[in-house]
Amino acid sequence: MRRSWPVYLLFLCTFSLYASTHRPQDFLNQIKGSTNEGAQIYQHFCVNCHASKPIIPLGAPRFGEQKDWNDRLKQDIKIIFKHTEEGMNAMPPRGGCFECSDEQLALALVEMLPSKAKKRIYNELVGHKKITK
Repeated sequence: MRRSWPVYLLFLCTFSLYASTHRPQDFLNQIKGSTNEGAQIYQHFCVNCHASKPIIPLGAPRFGEQKDWNDRLKQDIKIIFKHTEEGMNAMPPRGGCFECSDEQLALALVEMLPSKAKKRIYNELVGHKKITK
């Protein structure tokens, strides 16, 4: 037990340092309104599970993969956004971006879609006031 004490101390110090430097709200405020806001949010919060070759392969729809999104895109946009907002299967609510506004979540969602669906879904989200033009 005495030998593991330094390991625990190192862990506590490392965790405390990470917690004191992880400020997602600062990041979100910094990118707010940028032309690639959705892409930056995707890269920061979503890429681990939604990349074309995800680090965490849990069956999440992959970035730009039409076949992964086909069934989802047949649903009403309210349902798609609800799943983003509330979480689904292994995905936590708001995709783990608890500080993201609804608009930022919607922009990240649009970023992940296949190119054929982006404009249509973007316009539907504007219509449902999830995105302001």
